Amino acid sequence: MAVKIVIEPIFEADFQDNSYGFRPKRSAHQAVEDVKEQLFEGRTDVIDADISKYFDTIPHDRLLQLVAKRIVDKQILKLIKMWLTAPIVEEREDGKKEYKRNDKGTPQGGVISPLLANIYLNVLDTLWAVKKVQERLGARLVRYADDSVILCRGNTDRILKGVKLVLENLGLTLNEEKTRIVDARQESFNFLGFSIGMKRGQKTGKMYPHTEPSKKALKHIRSEIKQLTTERYSATPTEVVIRRVNEVARGWVGYFRFGNCTKAMSNLRRYLVYRMRIYLRRKHHYRSFGYKAYPDRYYYDSLGLYEVPTKAPWVQNVKASG
Repeated sequence: MAVKIVIEPIFEADFQDNSYGFRPKRSAHQAVEDVKEQLFEGRTDVIDADISKYFDTIPHDRLLQLVAKRIVDKQILKLIKMWLTAPIVEEREDGKKEYKRNDKGTPQGGVISPLLANIYLNVLDTLWAVKKVQERLGARLVRYADDSVILCRGNTDRILKGVKLVLENLGLTLNEEKTRIVDARQESFNFLGFSIGMKRGQKTGKMYPHTEPSKKALKHIRSEIKQLTTERYSATPTEVVIRRVNEVARGWVGYFRFGNCTKAMSNLRRYLVYRMRIYLRRKHHYRSFGYKAYPDRYYYDSLGLYEVPTKAPWVQNVKASG
């Protein structure tokens, strides 16, 4: 962390404005807003790019060369190299530990890993700016670490070919199965947990960028809540179960309460009460834990269940809301 604090401002001066991941005063929501703005401006041909095992395949020698261009302190460079090349410890079937040589990738969970990953992909961002791809071809690259989308006005094949070439020169590859070209006017695409696409506003009749939690995100939170309210926790005190469920739900809502989230939030709110009904009915061996005797307010007012808000915390502007 100490090294990161020292060197991060040096590289921040080089990073481009299209990069949002793991940077000071930048967030996933800002990246999504950038995408929405590009869609509104007519860049609806979207390249949903997926780099194969990015954090595991960054070549150490090339990464260290990029770091050395801005950092001259040999002790710092030595430290970074030691972190990168530290052997990977794996446990064998017989219980013994095996040390494997590590010549690629950034250490998983390492505090400095996101910064190093950004330094490496900044090559792509910088080339994009220097070659004036956005100005010449009308294509905006929005990147959050290795998660990227390119919003275009046509020329998708040409742009995708160029991106592949740059990544190959960096020793990286695109996942051909997951990388796809989408017409956002016809179908949605996923980015940072959100499903994004153009929809027609019911009131205005105009097309607008619609952003909501993805099906995968919804499935994940429902699965987590279900796991916390299964029969195995019947002996657990109700207040403990409520606290755990609330923590999980609050965390999810804290991120996904954004954009056009009303439907997703309403569904989650109903699902929380539904799962708590099942949990209490099983816990107390009741055949029913009905709505008349125990209305929704009972769970919120008496048990302290988290009451999921059903709207985004701010009013969407005209162009975003349709």
